[in-house]
Amino acid sequence: MKKKPGLVDEISMKLCNEFQLAVPLQPPTLKRGKKLSEQDVKTSSEAALTKFYQSAHEERLRHRLGLIGRARVAFGLQQRLLEAGYAAPLVKQVLLAMLASVFVGNRP
Repeated sequence: MKKKPGLVDEISMKLCNEFQLAVPLQPPTLKRGKKLSEQDVKTSSEAALTKFYQSAHEERLRHRLGLIGRARVAFGLQQRLLEAGYAAPLVKQVLLAMLASVFVGNRP
């Protein structure tokens, strides 16, 4: 089934927006006037990434993306995250995790 040319861009943009909401470039540093502990940051980050990966999985299923479609969305997401100012190592790590788990497999 051939997809509209704009669909990949639309999905990439949606996932980029969701990632930016889940993992802002400037994470909150204060919690009631105190600096967040490393454990708080880790817990918050893991929960945010889990939510993001679930969204990616839902998009994959909703749009019935094949292998090429998934690769194109991942590439588009990578470009958007880098343009938004995320560090290349972080983007690489997130995309590899996404591709290896929720975006490739059939389970969330």
